[in-house]
Amino acid sequence: MVSGGAAGGIVAGLVLFGTLALILLRPRDVSESWWAALGGLLAVGLGLVSLREVGEIVWETHDALLLLLGMMALSAAAEKAGFFEWVAALAARAGRGSVRGLYAMVFLVGTLVTAVLSLDATAIVLTPIVYGMVVRLRLRPLPFVFACAYTANTASLFLPVSNLTNLLVYNAFDLDFLRFGLLMLLPATLAVAANVAVFFVLFRGDLNGGYAETEVPRAENRAFFALSAAGIGAVLVAFFLSPVLGFSIGLAALAGGGTVALLSLALGWMGLRELAGGISWGLFFLVIGLFVVVRGAEDAGLTGFVGGWMSSAGSDFLGVLGVAVGTALGSNVVNNVPMTLLVLDGARGAVEGGGPDVLYAALLGTNVGPNLTIVGSLATLIWLSIVRGRGVEVSALDYLKVGLIATPPILLAAVFGLWVSLGLFGG
Repeated sequence: MVSGGAAGGIVAGLVLFGTLALILLRPRDVSESWWAALGGLLAVGLGLVSLREVGEIVWETHDALLLLLGMMALSAAAEKAGFFEWVAALAARAGRGSVRGLYAMVFLVGTLVTAVLSLDATAIVLTPIVYGMVVRLRLRPLPFVFACAYTANTASLFLPVSNLTNLLVYNAFDLDFLRFGLLMLLPATLAVAANVAVFFVLFRGDLNGGYAETEVPRAENRAFFALSAAGIGAVLVAFFLSPVLGFSIGLAALAGGGTVALLSLALGWMGLRELAGGISWGLFFLVIGLFVVVRGAEDAGLTGFVGGWMSSAGSDFLGVLGVAVGTALGSNVVNNVPMTLLVLDGARGAVEGGGPDVLYAALLGTNVGPNLTIVGSLATLIWLSIVRGRGVEVSALDYLKVGLIATPPILLAAVFGLWVSLGLFGG
């Protein structure tokens, strides 16, 4: 057991940064979730965090975890039903044979999927479908898979459900769903628009010409397709009604996703193994493990600097920009989920003193900022493994070159949008 004081702080710091390093480096290809779990166990075993605090962490995060479970189950059923392939084919048809038109449609589809179903659905499910589509159309896949990677991060600003980082902040500070969506609508829209504009210039040499238009395929199982589409629509409506009716978005997602999944299993439309395979179980260990590790650092007084820095930031343009840039850089050093946890633990005083404005600014950095490098978000790391597995070689340097050009204007557009929104609607 480690005593408090300087020794406790040193040990807590070693556990924190050691865990983060193992998550990013993934020695022997061991999943980041296992390293996070190991870090959490070390924090408990060394006495940095008590079992009572672990119980509190599980309770604090339960709604976010329920939402993740429900949305992953819903996405797994929708993928099996052919919903995402149908959406991609619809985008190809809407492009009307123009490569530029198709590229715009991929951004639109990626934005909608990310906003409603989360960035993981775009990174894991939509990316391989878009890749397969452009290969069949004999187009160069690199601009299109990059569009998937960037919309997964950039479009995750729209709603609390779009990104785990949003969920963590949303639940920790009991934010209002409708107000979150209202304040983030303009910054998210401007960020996506800036992303599209930059990529059209950056990849202009690959976006000329046309392609043979394709027919939108009919669903093999129309009833399964209809059930999945209805489930997605019902869950989205429930999210917006949750503040009025007084139930959590986690319960709404679990009820909707669970109903669709159970009906699909009962009717024999998908197997239990297919459903289980569509759920990233390790994500739950990752979240709880990281929470425990960061709580140990907080108890040792290592996260106070975040609170001091965020408390000094105002809601003027430079204040919003400073917080967004700071969390963006931090996300590319320690990854955006740990950065968000540091914000949660360090920003309580800032929020109590000046309202939640600073939280929205921080989310600009943790969501858009990870576009800079491959280690900025877990979704980008997953995306990278998917595209490399299909023969698209993207090195860390290749990604950084795109990130250095694209990320600053996208982040600046988001900051401007949030500054305007805060001026119009307040925090």
